[in-house]
Amino acid sequence: MNRTFPSAPEYGLYGEPEQPDFPDVLHVERLAVRSGPRHWQIAAHRHPSLHQIFWIGQGGGTARLDGTEHRLDDHSLINVPAGTVHGFRFRAETEGTVVTLPSRLADPIRTEIDTARLLDRAAVCAAGPLPPYMLLPLNEAHGQRRANRPAELTALATLLLIWSLGRLSDARSTTPATETAAAQLFTRFQALLETHFDRLHPVSAYAERLAVSAPHLSRVCRAESGRPASSLIRARQMLEARRLLAYTQMSVGEIAYRLGFADPAYFSRVFAAEVGHPPRQFRKRFTDSGV
Repeated sequence: MNRTFPSAPEYGLYGEPEQPDFPDVLHVERLAVRSGPRHWQIAAHRHPSLHQIFWIGQGGGTARLDGTEHRLDDHSLINVPAGTVHGFRFRAETEGTVVTLPSRLADPIRTEIDTARLLDRAAVCAAGPLPPYMLLPLNEAHGQRRANRPAELTALATLLLIWSLGRLSDARSTTPATETAAAQLFTRFQALLETHFDRLHPVSAYAERLAVSAPHLSRVCRAESGRPASSLIRARQMLEARRLLAYTQMSVGEIAYRLGFADPAYFSRVFAAEVGHPPRQFRKRFTDSGV
């Protein structure tokens, strides 16, 4: 049975239609409010312009982020950047909170605090007990209509993202004391890749925009990530291809053209080499699995 959607399941706040203007500064909600009535299951979907932080205080279950399943336990932190395909199966009566930040709020904060761009990556990590200055004040401020509420919520959201970034950094052991020139170049490359992966394919195109040579860019990428620039470019393209195959009914040819491939047959060969299955077989395996 083909379970792909007529169009990409892209929502605003939880399964509601996306709105041009988010209805509030941010949104705070207990997991039980929407997960409970849905038998503690949230079907796979994504929010094009919302960043979400989930906190599991007690309970757990599983989270599926861009096709990868993660176990959730007490004190789990889940980072879901805008555009990430995500779904959940929580254990009944799981206690937790989800904070939803529109991109217009989250992006400037992340730019300021997250030079390594850890918050750009979907992740689950064990975070330990939640500090008392985190969610309780945020929840209280969200429920009030007092003076300077937008500024207060923005400040509290900044604290939440800083705390979340710290937990993600600890989990990955990637918190340098100072950022080297190579690390800065790699960060700039990652930002450029996220914006242009569907238009720029050669390493030389990225190197030119970053004002470095292609061999130097590849050396830096290999040193910082263990993979050359060409591999990172291809991986980002194929991640988007997997998303489109799994969650839309776009044809293989349409996906190829959307990702900047002039020849769908060549795209199919690249996809098979990268993923291990041709595009149509990947779609069939994914949809038949009932994910």
